[in-house]
Order: sequence, then structure tokens, then C-alpha cells
Amino acid sequence: MRPDTQRAIAERARSQLGLVTRPQLQAMGLSHAAIENLEVVHRLEQTGHHVFRIAGVPTSFEQRVLAACLDTDGVASHRTAARLHRLHGWSTSGLVEVSVERRRHHAGHPLGVVHTSTNLPPDDVVHVGPIPCTGVARTFLGLAALAPEVPVDRIRSSLDAAARDGLVSDAWLWWRLERLRCRGRNGVSVMEEVLRRREHLGPTESWLEHRFLELLEADGLPLPVVQRRIRRRGSFVARVDARWDDRAVVVELDGHASHSTREQLDRDQRRRNELTLAGDTVLVFTYDHVVRDPADILRTVRGALRGTAAA
Repeated sequence: MRPDTQRAIAERARSQLGLVTRPQLQAMGLSHAAIENLEVVHRLEQTGHHVFRIAGVPTSFEQRVLAACLDTDGVASHRTAARLHRLHGWSTSGLVEVSVERRRHHAGHPLGVVHTSTNLPPDDVVHVGPIPCTGVARTFLGLAALAPEVPVDRIRSSLDAAARDGLVSDAWLWWRLERLRCRGRNGVSVMEEVLRRREHLGPTESWLEHRFLELLEADGLPLPVVQRRIRRRGSFVARVDARWDDRAVVVELDGHASHSTREQLDRDQRRRNELTLAGDTVLVFTYDHVVRDPADILRTVRGALRGTAAA
């Protein structure tokens, strides 16, 4: 093999996580026999119908995903896209899922699960490194299409975290939802349910906050304003997890991760002291409290709301 061809193969593989495709090799001038010879001498390892890995290159999840994309001319989607985007709750998903245009048929593909779509516009595709992937909004719609195999609560929790981190907005999801609704896309009704639930309960920042609001709703208690910014005499005092403005009752929810350091605990306590001095009743509930003793939480909240109403 000519040195310039060897360099071209190496450069292409370097940009594709150690992978090359048969059409790419043929475009470099290699014949079918030459490609087979590279396999025989163990310089190439076939990983799909048309995809090869350079011998000796370590394997990885990302490489397996890209191999599936190259082999099907598809894009990473659904749970695979959720992991690539580092969405909350999907970091351990090892499943490889790709989406292709419906006119292509890849049933039973050896590299992963292949979904078909009649509508996969360029606006819905981004790149995570070298891997083509559905954007965050389209990824959530893909996850919704997998319900009930993928629990709706898991989708909701992941969406709460993505919205908090600025990866997606409800407005953008509603817009994408309306565009897909007229095409009869799977998952539209599930995503609509998730978004309407967020509208009703408010844009929470964690599963813990969402669960707390569900407890209140199920008990018939009035819902507070979530992620409330509190100002006194024009100055910012704090942003709290939940507040009943008409009763001046604040609830702070301490999760294991978000309130774990000594510095964070000190800041939280100072903020709560300031709220108390400003006249608010401050209630604090932990993760274990919400999960293991919801009845006590409801009793405490009812008492606080009654007490402030009487005052």
C-alpha cells in the first residue's frame, strides 16, 4: 500500500474514533480485494456491515455508537443520545440506539437498535464530538416515544435537570412538539403530559422538589411558588425552593448532593436566618424526610399555613 494511502486511512480513522468505512476506503483507491487483505493481515477489524476498526485501537461506548451511525447512515438517538448529552439519569445506559430515515431498512442490525423516522430535519441533528446525534429537545421527544418502557417519571426528572442547566426550555419543547404533532409522531402525547405537568407544578430543579409538590397536590394543599426570588426593600435576600407568598411560608429541601459541603451548609443557614428575621416561617425537609415520612411533612406544612393565616 502506498504511504500516502496509509496516511489518509490513519487521518480518517483518527477523526472517527479509530473507525473507517468501506466507501471511505474505496474512495481512497482501495479495491475490495485490498480491503479484504487488510483484514487478513489483521490491520482492519470489521465491526459492522460496512465499518472497520483499525486494529489495536481501544473500544469504547462512543466508538460503538459512531460505528452504528456510520453503518446505518443514521444518528444517535433516544437513550444513547441522552447519555451523550449527559442528561440526568442516563450516564450508565449502555444501549446503542440510532435513528434513520424510514426509507432505509436496518431490521435486526448487529450494532444496536435502529429506529425509523419520516422526519429528521437538519435542525434536529447536532454533533457530540464526531458523533451525529439528535439535539436535546428531539432526544426528549424520542424518550417520550419509549414510554412506558421508559418511565414517565424518569423523563420528567431528566427534563427538570436539563431545564435547570439551560440545556432545553419548555418553550422550545412546546414549539418542537407542535411541529411534530401534525405528523403523528410517537411520544407527542407523553411529552405533552410532562410539559403540562411542569406548567401546573412549576419548573422544579430536582426530583425532590417535584415529589414534594406532588405530595401537596395529592393532599389538597395549595401549591406554592417554586424557585421563588425574595427581595426586601429592593434588595435580593434569597432564592428559595418554594414559598407561599400570601402566608410568608418558605420550604427548603435539602438533597444529598446539593447541600453537602460545610460551606454550603453555612450559606444555607445564614440565608434561612435572614428569611426568619424578615418575617418568613422557614421549614426545612431532607430527602429522607420526603421519601420516608411524607405524612409528617404534610402535617407540618398544614400547621404552618394555618398558623400564618390565623396571625
